[in-house]
Amino acid sequence: MKNSVLLLIAGLLIFLISRAQGNRSVFFELGGNGVFFSVNYDARFTKEENGLGIRAGLGFIPGINIGSDGSSLLSTSTILTIPLGLNYLLGKAPNYFEAGLGATFISGSISILNSESEKGSGVIFVPSAGYRYAQLGKAFQGRIIIAPFIGQGGLELYGGLSAGFKF
Repeated sequence: MKNSVLLLIAGLLIFLISRAQGNRSVFFELGGNGVFFSVNYDARFTKEENGLGIRAGLGFIPGINIGSDGSSLLSTSTILTIPLGLNYLLGKAPNYFEAGLGATFISGSISILNSESEKGSGVIFVPSAGYRYAQLGKAFQGRIIIAPFIGQGGLELYGGLSAGFKF
């Protein structure tokens, strides 16, 4: 069921991205919707700088192994993240308020205290609000956001910083 919902959302977002008309950008994000590090594509639905837009990305959380003397307190594989969402820009160049609503698919495995590795996947919902610096035309774009994660474990306040280029 969860995979069907994710495929439906991904299909809808691919369709919406193909309909986007202007102000496209690619940006690298630390934190934010991609959780750790992600590369994202963002586009507006109109040729205007502000208004409704869409984003899709691919990210990862690097694998870690914490322990000594051959014992493993915590071990994870590299975890894949796929952030998807809609956002709205309000303001005038180069300063915009950005509000977004998205979901991030997360998949990987974890082992705690030498236990058997458990594989899993899930979706977290990520509303966001922040500041976007974007000059008119082809130019640098920067963002800083607050993005709480909402999942099975409750709500956790998080943030993100990104830099990229508009084309």
